[in-house]
Amino acid sequence: MSKHEFIALYEKYKAGNCSQEEREFLENFKDDYVLDDYEWTPEMGNKTEIHDVLYARLKEEAEPAESNIRKLNPIIRWLSVAAVLIIVSASIVLFYNHSGQVNNDVLPLVKFETRKGQKKQITLGDGTIVWLNSLSSLSLKNGFNDKTREVELTGEAYFDVAHKADKPFKVHTDQFDINVLGTAFNVKVYPDDKTAETTLIRGIISMQPKKYHNKTITVRPSQKVVIIKNDMLGSKIDVSGVQDIVIKKYQEVRDTAIVETAWTKNDLEIYDQKFSDIKTMLERWFDIQIIFKSEKIKDYKFTGTFTNESIIEVLNAFKRTGEFNYEIKEKTITISK
Repeated sequence: MSKHEFIALYEKYKAGNCSQEEREFLENFKDDYVLDDYEWTPEMGNKTEIHDVLYARLKEEAEPAESNIRKLNPIIRWLSVAAVLIIVSASIVLFYNHSGQVNNDVLPLVKFETRKGQKKQITLGDGTIVWLNSLSSLSLKNGFNDKTREVELTGEAYFDVAHKADKPFKVHTDQFDINVLGTAFNVKVYPDDKTAETTLIRGIISMQPKKYHNKTITVRPSQKVVIIKNDMLGSKIDVSGVQDIVIKKYQEVRDTAIVETAWTKNDLEIYDQKFSDIKTMLERWFDIQIIFKSEKIKDYKFTGTFTNESIIEVLNAFKRTGEFNYEIKEKTITISK
């Protein structure tokens, strides 16, 4: 987008003539970019004026559900909305047809990211809602919502996919690909986890593990597919045995609570899990680092539901059922006997 095109779009936004797609575009990206002073030139207008207009128009929009986020300076956050329109490195280039609508087939890569301790809710242009967990990234493939709807995921996300029979929704990860028309499911594919998981809440999805090129798994509601990564097995698994793929029912702890998706409601749900497995979850949730000084403590098992509790409150709850001590120094927690 040229500077003149940016100014024209900004004036259109200021006048309240932006289309729904343009408004969604601004809303979805308002947290994802930071604009440096050197990227501005006088013809782009007054920074303060742009900030004030965007802030006034967008502050009434519902904020994504987030937990333990250190908020950016408001001016930087709202300037980021304008920044996304002109940052060349992100290649977010918009072309408009005669009706003023966004032409999706020329939208290059769009990427959403979260930090440790952060969660984000995103509404895509097709109406699909995505909850992005901490330390995760979601990229929209070129031409999203044109003939197909394809995204790439690293980390964890919950998808509530808008039904469009003529535009299949596809999720690509480093462990498997998922095909769906309209449904709700959770995907967990953190690079440093021993397993990769998909949990289906409603609808039906098909899943193709990348280690088995000719195998397709049909996943039905209440099912959870767990894939053990090759580098965690120590040897290559026989395809015919598929010992490294497990299909089971997701874990319900109450009538309305599912362990695998509780995080989307800002609930930290733990069910009969070893401390060594909970460790990674806590580190991502609270933006901390945990160090064990005792191997025995790693095998302690805990169950609990936490919503607004701090890491100290969580650890104190654990101490009621398992004997251990902890020491906190800045963002590092040392667990010992």
